Amino acid sequence: MRRKKKKIYALCLSSLCCFTILNGCASENKTPSTNNTSIEEEQINSQAASGIYKPSEFCISSQDIYEYSYMGLKFSLPKSLLEHMDKKDVAMINLEEANEDKTALKYALINWKTMTEEQCDMEVKSGGNSFYDWADSLTSIGAIGAYQSEVVEKLDMLTGCTEHKEIGKSEDGLYTYYLSVNSKTESNLQEEINNISYEIIDMISLQEALGFDEPEGAIENVGEFSMQDIEGETYTQDMFADYDLTMVNVFTTWCTPCVNEIPDLQKLREDIADKKVNVVGIVLDVIDGTGKADEEVIEKAKLLAERTGATYPFLIPDSGYLNGRLSGINAVPETFFVDKEGNIVGETYSGSRSFEEWKEIVEVEWKGVAK
Repeated sequence: MRRKKKKIYALCLSSLCCFTILNGCASENKTPSTNNTSIEEEQINSQAASGIYKPSEFCISSQDIYEYSYMGLKFSLPKSLLEHMDKKDVAMINLEEANEDKTALKYALINWKTMTEEQCDMEVKSGGNSFYDWADSLTSIGAIGAYQSEVVEKLDMLTGCTEHKEIGKSEDGLYTYYLSVNSKTESNLQEEINNISYEIIDMISLQEALGFDEPEGAIENVGEFSMQDIEGETYTQDMFADYDLTMVNVFTTWCTPCVNEIPDLQKLREDIADKKVNVVGIVLDVIDGTGKADEEVIEKAKLLAERTGATYPFLIPDSGYLNGRLSGINAVPETFFVDKEGNIVGETYSGSRSFEEWKEIVEVEWKGVAK
């Protein structure tokens, strides 16, 4: 396996309320495994970078077995349902919401919805809740999911279905599993939903599922380092000295949520310049499994910078992975902050956000270091 020999997930967090694992990346057999992005994926990334994309391209694709450890659920779909997904007249979408402390899920479900040709071809602006606004326009035919007791009474609203069959409980008893269908639709796919073959498995914690484990010995200072950006310019720890605060955004070229927020980060950098706050990016997937820079990925990163209008540096990780700070990253994008003395300060933020959300966060972090 290329790059670091571990799984790296792509995240999209909506207002820190809904944990969305885009394209089913939390599924054990859906994790991106190489730097070799397909032509179709490049087209999708290009759409996202330009601010326009087709939500239908971001639905979960058909496969033999789906395993979602964070839901404690494993299942396979009837052949006819998979065929409808391949024909793009049925969309498979996941939806999750976390508790207020972000350590556990209130619920997590997989939803199947009918999709017209017009809805399939629809393009929307990236950012915000555009994907789920689009998804809400589709008609639900069925769902399967895990729910804490406090949200069971909201099953109709959450699933868009009218009938719910209890199919089991988690080992700790905190979650009840339901298979739901919408009897108000005329679709013959209701029977296919009822024929889903499922198995309740051990549920891992949300933090473990997304790789938010803390590395041994938290890194408090970036120390001395020397990194080049994708254009070959050298940067050292001195890059932080001219700013009260530097926002470090760690991303990969294959991660659509990462690509999607780059224009907002560029806008943010321009907006907060008067506060002596800077933005830099670190392209995690540029380094392959041997520790060498992959020229193909560098060229792809250059193309992303051009298409998104990013003028802030895209840095290539050094051999020490920023003195170990980058070694504990299992989920992208991840963003942290560094003060002028190289100290890692404030909170670490996982997932992409809008310009407005990042601006609010930066204001808070800047007040923590400004004198």
